[in-house]
Amino acid sequence: MNETPPAPAPVRSSALFLAGALLCFVAPPLAVGILAPVPPPPWTLIVLALVELVSATALVLWWLRRRGLTPADAGLTWRSWKRDALIGAATVPPRLLLEFGVLIPMAGGVDNPGVQEVLTNASAGLAALTAALVLGVVGGGVAEELYFRGFLLGALPKLFVHRRAALYTAAVVSVLLFAVLHLPTSVPDVAAIMVAGLVYTALFLATRRMTATVVAHSLWNTAAVVAVLVIYG
Repeated sequence: MNETPPAPAPVRSSALFLAGALLCFVAPPLAVGILAPVPPPPWTLIVLALVELVSATALVLWWLRRRGLTPADAGLTWRSWKRDALIGAATVPPRLLLEFGVLIPMAGGVDNPGVQEVLTNASAGLAALTAALVLGVVGGGVAEELYFRGFLLGALPKLFVHRRAALYTAAVVSVLLFAVLHLPTSVPDVAAIMVAGLVYTALFLATRRMTATVVAHSLWNTAAVVAVLVIYG
């Protein structure tokens, strides 16, 4: 009796990546939305950030070890970190001009859901605003970059025979899946999250390290909150 041969490592790892994206970045926010009151108390946002970070880190490090790869294969290295940090930070000002000068006004301005979320957190007090910033930096800037750039763009293509084609495919998936998981609600919001995904993906491809993407993502999430408070607060 013939047995079905096991799926090759690239196929299994690609399936693991997609399952992990749901486990690390869809299930926890969904649980908070279902179980926590509205608006959620600050501690739930901090727990959410830690759950995303711990689960994504554990999955990526386990997979790297299982495949005989090192953290450096996922871009986890301090090499050239100062230069990479400056490159990442340099992407924030033009994005602020684009989003707050064009895209957010097109998406309703003060009535935009993202703007309202920031204003709601700010009105709830310093603890709520701080928790939202922690979620943006830890859950977004670190956990998402480790997963959608370090894992998907850095490590996963190394399993494929045609690595360049795998990398290009992973880059497209990185941008599209990152956008889908952020649930944009309007065409300008789609444009904004697509720009974000393109910027972070380009930074990783240019440096092959996570420093620039983590700095760009974390600094953006912080700068966007400050900009909302200054312009609409």
